[in-house]
Order: sequence, then C-alpha cells, then structure tokens
Amino acid sequence: MLKVTGASDDLIELEGDLNEEWDRFDSAGDYLAFSDGTVLFAKYDDDGIWRFTPYAVGTLYDHVVQGVVADDTFDVVRFKDGIKWCVCGKDYVHAGH
Repeated sequence: MLKVTGASDDLIELEGDLNEEWDRFDSAGDYLAFSDGTVLFAKYDDDGIWRFTPYAVGTLYDHVVQGVVADDTFDVVRFKDGIKWCVCGKDYVHAGH
C-alpha cells in the first residue's frame, strides 16, 4: 500500500511501498508520476490544504480522501500494493533505495 499526503505547508509525503518526503515550500504545484501510470497534481492551496488532483489513474490507484478546511486536514491519496517508483518534479524515489 502507498499513502500520499502533505505535511505543514512545505512537504509532500509518501508512506508505505515508498517512504519519502519532498520539500515544496512556495511551489506553484508539482506533478507526481507513479509506476502504475497514475499522475497527480499536488498543490498547497490558498485555504492551507494540500490538494492532490488525479490527471491519470493507473492500475494501482485506489482513491483520494478529500481534506477538509474546517478540520485542518489534507487530501490523502491511497494506492494498492505494488508501486515501485514515483517522480515528483525532478525528484525520484525507487523501492529498495
């Protein structure tokens, strides 16, 4: 399983099949591409919420739980087991590294 979410106002975090965090302070947004063909657009929005918008849904994409401004929660994207790599902008993480 893989979970993708944000933390604070500057981090995109991956937890599960891949474990990584990327600093994206003041970013205009970043695309994340996954080994199953999923492509997400990640942006820290004006309401102070990390939003992850699917542009392409791959074979292991499961669902996104929408963050809620009133609850101060971020979007959480879930994948089934098997994601091998992810690219975020120019950054790359691979299982086993």
